[in-house]
Amino acid sequence: MTPANQTIFEESGHFIVYDEALVSAPTARLFRPEEWGHNVTPHSEGRGTVWFIEEGESRWVLKTFQRGGLVGRLVKERYFFLGNRRARMIREFHLLSRLLQLGLPVPRPVAACARRTGLLSYSGSLITQRLANVRSLASWVSSGERVEDDQWRDIGRVIRQFHECDVFHSDLNAANILLDDNSVYLIDFDRGSIKPGRFGWDWRRANLQRLRRSLNKLSARELFDQERTWGLLLVGYEGAKTR
Repeated sequence: MTPANQTIFEESGHFIVYDEALVSAPTARLFRPEEWGHNVTPHSEGRGTVWFIEEGESRWVLKTFQRGGLVGRLVKERYFFLGNRRARMIREFHLLSRLLQLGLPVPRPVAACARRTGLLSYSGSLITQRLANVRSLASWVSSGERVEDDQWRDIGRVIRQFHECDVFHSDLNAANILLDDNSVYLIDFDRGSIKPGRFGWDWRRANLQRLRRSLNKLSARELFDQERTWGLLLVGYEGAKTR
């Protein structure tokens, strides 16, 4: 069921879902960086490029979905079509909306678009609101800037909040954790989901292990105490346990 503030719009092979409080008249042009002129800036970190959009009071992030791994070398932006509502960008839009309803720290989704690119394939994009004055954990560590002890504990506490709500992040790494002086956010919920409780805790441990591998890669290049900081993160994670 579509929430009251979210509307579906179809245009010439484009399936668009959007927040009508943020977008009044969506079209496919909304998802093309070249249409924004001087109001768009490319930004690269992790896989592919996102675009920062600034127009009027709007501060948005436009992400084009791209495959990774070996498949991504051959087919970069196309996915097997199983229906518009099952498109990855549409599902991420709805998941982010649900996470906000749960009170979790994620960016607000603005709009998503799935584009048919053939009989059996599609591509697409997602626009979210841009979080103010944040940087990724990977950026902090790579620049050599100190992440305070309380921040490491807060990272663990926030991850536990997501886990307590049975939220699975499919790619929990240092680039998908954003920090400002007082807050921690998680981004990029492509292929994420809310898992029923019967799936146990194995996926939660796998989430933490994925993050630790990401930090291990950074510690191989940068001078920071991996064991100590990971211990602080776990203190925050265990301290946030509620059930």
